[in-house]
Amino acid sequence: MRRTTDRLTVFALALVLQAALSYVLGPPPDGRTTWLAWGLAKSRHLASLPPRLRVFAPFAASLAAIRGAALIERGRPGGGGRAMSILFQAVLLAATFDAWRGLRDSEAVQRQLADAPLDDDGRPLAALDSDRIEAEIGRLANAPNETVVGPWAAYAAFDLSGAVAYAAVESLGGPMAGPGSEGPLTAMLDPARRLVSVRRGRDAIAAAATLAARGRSDLQPPELEELALGSETPIPVTAMSVALDRRASWNGRSVGWQRPQPDIEDLGRARRLHLKALGLLALTAAGVVAIGDLFRPPRSSDDEEWPE
Repeated sequence: MRRTTDRLTVFALALVLQAALSYVLGPPPDGRTTWLAWGLAKSRHLASLPPRLRVFAPFAASLAAIRGAALIERGRPGGGGRAMSILFQAVLLAATFDAWRGLRDSEAVQRQLADAPLDDDGRPLAALDSDRIEAEIGRLANAPNETVVGPWAAYAAFDLSGAVAYAAVESLGGPMAGPGSEGPLTAMLDPARRLVSVRRGRDAIAAAATLAARGRSDLQPPELEELALGSETPIPVTAMSVALDRRASWNGRSVGWQRPQPDIEDLGRARRLHLKALGLLALTAAGVVAIGDLFRPPRSSDDEEWPE
């Protein structure tokens, strides 16, 4: 149980550190999605490695970091050593995701819309720009599956090394590597389609969290068909459109075109729904950590060997 308690503490502390980091420093520099991605991009040692090794270097480094945390705790067996180990791991975990990206960006847009000049009827002109609001709702809906679901699921299932490995994978290859970047992981794995199912599962989890946060149990056949087919739009964007019963857009493609156009109030609703979905995802990850302990074989040295 001590191992599970420590893992849950690491996860909770990482969320707090993320909030503080977002408030003090804002988003990671250079448009990177996570601080780990920014660190990997700035690492000269990583760039000097052969492409096939770049993917696995962060994973190996995370294993070394976890073992280092274990040595810290063993070297100081009192409460201080354990606290330092937990803090060390929480800082590393916090670098693998950005839970507040969607809220941070949408708040800036909502503030701009609210401060826009008024029309003759006293309504903010920018707040009437439904196309911009549609696009922001789409970005807000897609934020969890881009920056939270993968690292949180990997941490819940495979511990800290899994979260670091997943974040490194998304940073070094694929969309998160940056515009026009193929990345070593893309070259290695995407031709074999080994990441497709992982990303589809990630998107489905984020979409389910959005619908669950809205409490939609009255989905109609057209809405179910829209969610099932998905088209070229990420499923979480479609789910947000269904949950709000408003249009959303992604890369200029409108979702739910038969639904009413959104206004600034709908953007506020989307932000609240997004925050609830994040809460559900966090609780789910914590639940997986706790339940996983029930199926883990008991070990007499459990208290001494954590973290592994």
